[in-house]
Amino acid sequence: MSLPRACALCLALLVTVCAVAGHPGGDRYYCTEYGPFFIRIDGEKLAGVFAILERNDLGTAVGELHGNVMTGRWHEADASGDIVIRFAPDRSAFSAEYRVDGEPDIWHREWRGVLRYADGDNRFTLDEIEYRCE
Repeated sequence: MSLPRACALCLALLVTVCAVAGHPGGDRYYCTEYGPFFIRIDGEKLAGVFAILERNDLGTAVGELHGNVMTGRWHEADASGDIVIRFAPDRSAFSAEYRVDGEPDIWHREWRGVLRYADGDNRFTLDEIEYRCE
């Protein structure tokens, strides 16, 4: 199966699960400037799948949640590294910084997202650029 087809199937399944679940029990669907980010929080554990739409790529983020800060690891097909995700107090938004294995001194601070609401317009603005999350 091709990567774009696999991405589409995986995202369709996750959208369906999150839509049916209605975000109870720690399930969340965020819109980011790169694509959707689906997470499940179970106690202090967080696991998520994100899409990078411009590259037809998927990745994962897993870690431990303490308050509104998750520290853990991210993985994509061609890279992985450490990640820190900071959620707003109501978890309606997040910002993340991450680094790539092999570059321990370089932290990237360019991934942000907002919670997607099932009945909302789901437009959001970051750095004066408007995004729309499907």
